[in-house]
Amino acid sequence: MSAAPAYSEDKGGSSSLGEPEYGHDPKGVLPGNGMIARGKNASDLFPAVVKNVACKNIEVKKLVYVYLVRYAEEQQDLALLSISTFQRGLKDPNQLIRASALRVLSSIRVPIIVPIMMLAIKEAASDMSPYVRKTAAHAIPKLYSLDSDQKDQLIEVIEKLLADKTTLVAGSVVMAFEEVCPERIDLIHKNYRKLCNLLIDVEEWGQVVIINMLTRYARTQFLSPNKNESLLEENPEKAFYGSEEDESKGSGPGPEEAAAPLAARRPYIMDPDHRLLLRNTKPLLQSRSAAVVMAVAQLYFHLAPKAEVGVIAKALVRLLRSHSEVQYVVLQNVATMSIKRRGMFEPYLKSFYIRSTDPTQIKILKVSDSFNLCCPLFSYL
Repeated sequence: MSAAPAYSEDKGGSSSLGEPEYGHDPKGVLPGNGMIARGKNASDLFPAVVKNVACKNIEVKKLVYVYLVRYAEEQQDLALLSISTFQRGLKDPNQLIRASALRVLSSIRVPIIVPIMMLAIKEAASDMSPYVRKTAAHAIPKLYSLDSDQKDQLIEVIEKLLADKTTLVAGSVVMAFEEVCPERIDLIHKNYRKLCNLLIDVEEWGQVVIINMLTRYARTQFLSPNKNESLLEENPEKAFYGSEEDESKGSGPGPEEAAAPLAARRPYIMDPDHRLLLRNTKPLLQSRSAAVVMAVAQLYFHLAPKAEVGVIAKALVRLLRSHSEVQYVVLQNVATMSIKRRGMFEPYLKSFYIRSTDPTQIKILKVSDSFNLCCPLFSYL
């Protein structure tokens, strides 16, 4: 009875094209990835691993690409020998292989392959798989840092990806936008409402990126809901504590001076798009991610009317039950917010009590915050 071949064609066995035979443990692949997982240097295995890049076994090819993404920048000369294989990987039926090939290609920091990278990014931006399009968005900042002269072409790709309606792509393309062309606010205009509506379903990392970008966008495109209020708060003080010059004149304010407070008292009407942003970000105050909660708190502090800013206090106090690193960041932000919004955290004063187990830095910040809350008259000192 004849023995069957150890590995068939579809599992990475030998073929009529003379490709090497691959078993379950190709030389260098598993040891290399194992060393990476343990934090050890596996760059010496690069020549052995790169030989397996043409393997037809999908699982082996995934491991090869994971290794190459890690060491392609360090072993550029050897990685360049496999450029043609990476280009073929961009046409692979498996979306994971296409994305991995683009990821490896963008990790090779050699200016000579910039045209190849640009063509690969443009093709991946039109891919049917959202995962591949997301990888294309991640490759944009890498190419821009390698050759900034490609900015105009990259902006065209970013504009195309910003119109993508999938939540998987949204966070990645906004990050690329922030790194390549943050001044091109016009690219956000037509995608603003879509980003607001997709925000609740985006992954946490993407939510932070999008919220920070929308905060910057809204602060430059919408009127401040508290601008007129600050004017009204300043005018009575000036009228009560009159200067000696006003008393010496002995005359009341002129018609132009009297018209200014009237203009300031006009009722503020919030833009519907401004309200859309506040409404869609409010549920994220309940997020399990401290970074998302902090991003929404920052947005509300700068963009929400004074009567609505108080909702962020409870969310920030909840974060004080987290790790000391998170507490430190939250307490620093509370210290800044409590100077301008003194009454916002007063109902939660007990949360700022010092515990014997608190680190020294946390104790100092809690004392500072408690001082701002308990002594508003001296909070500006």
